[in-house]
Amino acid sequence: MLMITSFANPRVAQAFVDYMATQGVILTIQQHNQSDVWLADESQAERVRAELARFLENPADPRYLAASWQSGHTDSGLHYRRYPFFAALRERAGPVTWVMMIACVVVFIAMQILGDQEVMLWLAWPFDPTLKFEFWRYFTHALMHFSLMHILFNLLW
Repeated sequence: MLMITSFANPRVAQAFVDYMATQGVILTIQQHNQSDVWLADESQAERVRAELARFLENPADPRYLAASWQSGHTDSGLHYRRYPFFAALRERAGPVTWVMMIACVVVFIAMQILGDQEVMLWLAWPFDPTLKFEFWRYFTHALMHFSLMHILFNLLW
C-alpha cells in the first residue's frame, strides 16, 4: 500500500476518494490526526497523483462534489459530533438565565395544572387600575407560555 496524501478535513478526503472510485481507482482512508489516503494498487500511483494535483487546484469542482453521489456508497465512515447542548448550557448560562428558565418551567407547569385563567389572574399585565401597584405584573407576564412548543422554542432560543 502506498500513502498518497493526508487531508486535515476528512470530508475533503472522502470527496477525493469517492471521485477516484468513479474513475475505477480504489483508495482507502485511515483516520489518525489527519485523514490519510492510501492506494492499494501501486501501478496506478501516477494517475492518482495527477488527479490529486487537479483536485487540490479546485476541490469545489462540480465533478468532485457529484462523485460522492455517483459512487453509490452511503456509508462514508464520517462521524459528526453532535452539539453538546446541555453541556454548553451548564458552562455558559449564568445564574439569571437559570432563574428565568426555571421560573418559566414552573409557571408553565402551574398553567397546565391550575389552568391558564387562574395563573393569568396572578401574573398577567395589570388590566385593572387597582392592580397597577402589583409591580411583579410588569415582568411576570413574560414567564407565561401557552403551549409546549412555545416554551421549548423560547427556552432554546
